[in-house]
Amino acid sequence: MSVELSEKGLVALLTLNNPAKLNVLSRDFMEEIHEKICDIEKKFNVLVITGGSKAFAVGVDVREIQEFSHEKAYLESFIDYRWESIFDVKIPVIAAISGYALGGGFELALMCDIIIASETAVFGFPEVNLALMPGMGGTQMLTGIVGAKIASEILLTGRYVTAPEALNLGIVSQLTDQDLLLEKSLELAEKISQKSVMSTRMIKDAVRLAQNTSLTQGMKSERQMFRSLFSTSFKQKGVEAFLKKK
Repeated sequence: MSVELSEKGLVALLTLNNPAKLNVLSRDFMEEIHEKICDIEKKFNVLVITGGSKAFAVGVDVREIQEFSHEKAYLESFIDYRWESIFDVKIPVIAAISGYALGGGFELALMCDIIIASETAVFGFPEVNLALMPGMGGTQMLTGIVGAKIASEILLTGRYVTAPEALNLGIVSQLTDQDLLLEKSLELAEKISQKSVMSTRMIKDAVRLAQNTSLTQGMKSERQMFRSLFSTSFKQKGVEAFLKKK
């Protein structure tokens, strides 16, 4: 199998494992990812996604898209809801990246809430070199993180972004040595998994909302979420534990 799912307590680890093809995103590969993480939030509190040492994923399979005309791609819904499975996961998602994260692989990473990268990680959208463009939300997600000017330069040139630059641009949350990448990612995931599942999911929703609405509306929605947490058992236990420490 090209995609492996393992359990680490309340943390799920999804490993992209087709190193011979650098985890190229074929239709079958994306279907397998979709099947593995469908309803994953019913059992786990956090999801970690990783690839191999040479590549997280290198994008859409060019041999597959060579056969597509506009009509065929439209009628067969090439890049559908299954390609957005990571984006739709309700629990926090951490990407642990070494090597190449290009094209669709970069988009998969951007769909995650947190990206931890090794110093070997390389990001980019080379689609323009094939007379194409990103199709899984790359233009939208990257612009939301780095702004229109920098996103345009990266997208229009197809150049690669090194791990240190990605950290400086806010694409990556933290850098680590390659041999510590998975360990550090799972440590962070474990820490988050012990928090209130209601809080972590609502925080994820609120951050996502901030990227898609005005500040005024976002603040109103945040306040409604904040108040709704008052009725949860998690809040009662958390407040009582805090006051006992005081």
